[in-house]
Amino acid sequence: MNVNIRHQVSPYLVFFIIYSSQVGVGILSFQRTITMKAGHDAWIGVLAAGCLVQVFIWVMYTLLEKVDGDIIDVHTAAFGKIFGKFLSLFIMIYYALASISVLLAFIEIIQVWMFPVLPTWLISTLIMVLVYYCISGGFRVVAGVSFHSFIYPQILIIILYYYPLKVAHFSNLLPVMNHSLMDMLDAVKNSMYTIAGTETLLMFYPFIRNPDKSKKFAHLGVLFTTLLYTLSCIVSLTYYSEEQLKTTIWPELSITKIIKFSYLERFEYLYISMYLIIVTALIALLLWSSSRGFKKIFNMKQKYALLITSLVSVVICQFSNETVKEMINTSVTQMNLYIFYIYIPLLLIYFTLFKRGNQRG
Repeated sequence: MNVNIRHQVSPYLVFFIIYSSQVGVGILSFQRTITMKAGHDAWIGVLAAGCLVQVFIWVMYTLLEKVDGDIIDVHTAAFGKIFGKFLSLFIMIYYALASISVLLAFIEIIQVWMFPVLPTWLISTLIMVLVYYCISGGFRVVAGVSFHSFIYPQILIIILYYYPLKVAHFSNLLPVMNHSLMDMLDAVKNSMYTIAGTETLLMFYPFIRNPDKSKKFAHLGVLFTTLLYTLSCIVSLTYYSEEQLKTTIWPELSITKIIKFSYLERFEYLYISMYLIIVTALIALLLWSSSRGFKKIFNMKQKYALLITSLVSVVICQFSNETVKEMINTSVTQMNLYIFYIYIPLLLIYFTLFKRGNQRG
């Protein structure tokens, strides 16, 4: 697949795109989920999940190199045009559902922590207008937003972790490896969903200039986010007791309450506002992938596909309830596991055995 060089990004930007794809609202609450069974050993599950994602990055690059295109080109080469597009449709639906899941989670945080009476439709519309504006500028703009979502928030994250570490009880991490294998696997599974997002590489691969040179940046991006999630988990485990952590919905957000300055008392307002940059970058990347896929599958202009998915997102957010949210989150979790960590490796094996596509490198 040939993409004009003017629309491509430099290899080093893949580091920031991968970071943006993995760091979302999940980092604010995943600590509670993974400690339900693994307890104080949950941080080990995060590291293990990060290692599995590194393997998945290698699988995706190896698969995409065979056709020098995106996942739709892979499916077309493997199964033909009609059935290939049919299979690709499921992945595009996943991207769209994942973006809605992120949007719903962030809206809930805004309504609980900042503006309880602000209507859902207004928040979702404002965010989606911003996302639409980013995507309409092309993939280079999406990559630029991903870059900024890394630079500015890191300063606040460093401040956030400094304060709880001053009063941390590292004895909370002992004894190490005190939980069963099944409990650890449960922590790995929950961590895999939290640090998901690298699968967008399946769509933006053709937009990387010299993709071979971007491999190391992709792996470094996963390494950085894995260490960030591990640090976040350790900070929560050493700040809260295990029982406290199991009952705190947003552990990382709750930590912000201890940060106070003479000129700023409610640090969490600044922190949540900063997260708008991160959430916008993540949703933009997911919806760009989805709309780009719908464009190729249905032979339509991407701006129309983007407009439709944006409107659907706003409507779903407006009429969603706890049942709908749970259904969407469950669907995204299951699709992420079965499509990307089971189906994609099997697809690579299929290509390798039958020598389909462009076997370069």
